[in-house]
Amino acid sequence: MDMMQTGLDPAEFADSARKAVAACIGLDPAGCAARLAEDGLLGVLAAEAVGGLGLDLRFALPVVQAAGAGDLGFPLVETILLARHLAGPAPEIAAALAAGEARGTIAWAGTARADVTGTVGRAPMADSADWVLVRLAEGAALLPASALRVAKAIGLDETAPEYSVTLTGADAACRLDAAAWSALSAEASLLRAATILGAAESSLALAVEHVTTRRQFGKPLVANQALRHLLARQKLALEGMRGALTRAIGCGDDAEGVLARRAAFLAAATHGPLIAEASIQAHGGMGFTWDIPVHRHLRRIRTLEAQGEAPALREAVAAALIDAN
Repeated sequence: MDMMQTGLDPAEFADSARKAVAACIGLDPAGCAARLAEDGLLGVLAAEAVGGLGLDLRFALPVVQAAGAGDLGFPLVETILLARHLAGPAPEIAAALAAGEARGTIAWAGTARADVTGTVGRAPMADSADWVLVRLAEGAALLPASALRVAKAIGLDETAPEYSVTLTGADAACRLDAAAWSALSAEASLLRAATILGAAESSLALAVEHVTTRRQFGKPLVANQALRHLLARQKLALEGMRGALTRAIGCGDDAEGVLARRAAFLAAATHGPLIAEASIQAHGGMGFTWDIPVHRHLRRIRTLEAQGEAPALREAVAAALIDAN
């Protein structure tokens, strides 16, 4: 579905997404799935044949950005990608995911053996999933969660915990080939960048609100020039992240486009944590309390950074730039 044909603007999805994310507060995973599906957010990229909207990636970015800003624990990125990429090999499962009738996740760390055994990890909220996609040496396999053993992993993000998954050779409902897995991973990188952008944006907004309303020694904190400079630098970093993401989404699939998408994620993975940390600093000791979500944003950003394997990707981008020059 082409944007000109639909008459839609990706920005129009932002408001609906913010409201849906806010409505998910206090809901269990099944309730979150139903609420997000009600607004068509789970199937924003899924084909119309499976009940999705059939839109391109530009429309998913404001959705996951709102999720990042609202500290949504539900595995939204994973669900959106599964509903999109399973439409061909497993249309019934894709339709159930887009409709919120089933829940899925992706194990981002580790590679299963050819006989679908072994252990993989970094699967967000796998304990409540019906389906888990695991990486293979060539592609990926979709497995029923009922045939797997999941265990909560030690991690930073308590509101959206990750799980390790032990595979026992269960039959796959479907498989993705190497090209399909590569396409899914590339889209995941941009969606992670947008999620981090939303979390960083919210962190900075909270910091600005705090320093402009909190008074100390008879003056608002914002009267402190060092704090103003600190937040100004974070605003510059935030806009740099936004610009990198905007550029990446407009690139093609050639080598330059691949590099731009990787750079967008790395910009988010580099500047996102610094913005959240600066917000915590602006809040002082209050920044570490559960009542103020800035440290939760930092935890989520760090988790997304690890899911995207930022250190290895940074080395790959550096090597590509050196070779190109």
